[in-house]
Amino acid sequence: MSQKPQANWTSGRNSDGQLHASPFIRWAGGKRRLAHTLMETFPQDFNSRQHAFFEPFLGGGALTFALGNVDHQVYVPGKKLRVSDMNPDLIETYVVVKDSVEKLIRRLRVLEDRIDEKNYYVIRRDIPNSPVNRAARFIYLNKTCYNGLWRVNSDGLFNVPFDKAKTRKAKLFSEENLMACSKRLQGASIRHLSFEKAAMRARPGDLVYFDPPYIPLTPTSSFSAYSKEGFGEEQHHQLAEVIAELTKRGVYVLFSNSDTPLTRQIFRDCLILRSHPMRRSMSADGNNRKNVNEILGMNYSHLHGSSVGEFTLVSKPKDKTQILQ
Repeated sequence: MSQKPQANWTSGRNSDGQLHASPFIRWAGGKRRLAHTLMETFPQDFNSRQHAFFEPFLGGGALTFALGNVDHQVYVPGKKLRVSDMNPDLIETYVVVKDSVEKLIRRLRVLEDRIDEKNYYVIRRDIPNSPVNRAARFIYLNKTCYNGLWRVNSDGLFNVPFDKAKTRKAKLFSEENLMACSKRLQGASIRHLSFEKAAMRARPGDLVYFDPPYIPLTPTSSFSAYSKEGFGEEQHHQLAEVIAELTKRGVYVLFSNSDTPLTRQIFRDCLILRSHPMRRSMSADGNNRKNVNEILGMNYSHLHGSSVGEFTLVSKPKDKTQILQ
């Protein structure tokens, strides 16, 4: 049997020379550095030809894009993607990238000449009427705001200040990458949904990856206000209940969060928990980037690759029925 050509990971291109799609926005807690490790911890029996991959907290989509590399052992075609988020502005932007990427690129070229403080606050204040222009605004604000945060007030209005260091320097987009992202998303289901409604669409044998807003390490480190509803301790308890229900239905679950006593307490009864050191890509003050431990949880024991050896086992559910064999 001939071996499959190897991807050129250094250049970010596959064996055919095509660019691997990668996140087109900055996102708190993004998984660029962890994506390939996560792929190696997929359940061994997950078959993307027959089953779907769900990501109900889409965010920057690092794992969804990484799974689009045809040279990788774990490849999920666009038609098997079920991605969603509770942030309506984010989801609208993904839909525009999928369906109207060339119009989006033309609008972003216009906005790249308007990267300064005065234009920023005008663009932040004025919400366009068309989906393409709103998506361009979303990307503009994401790339020029302070520390790449997406934070909204109780009315759902974006309220992060301008990052003065970005004045006339920020690069809003890569045309080649946006085109690659659009290609990657073809055939995908992209919906504005709560995580509960998104997960309940999964069927036995499907895989759901939960990467919710993290439980804060400190009282000032929470990023949960990226939607007006917020996401706190109560929602994490609800997520644990959803995971338990998915396990009963034979749905595989992979889960990421910060390694805190509360995380361990909430999810220890429904997932195998492992801890792994990870350099956080973003922090609340913009300067405090350091290695912290993160939790990886799963409701299955048979893993696809060997990277799980890099994780320290924290706990297993006492009830063995919570683990898919």
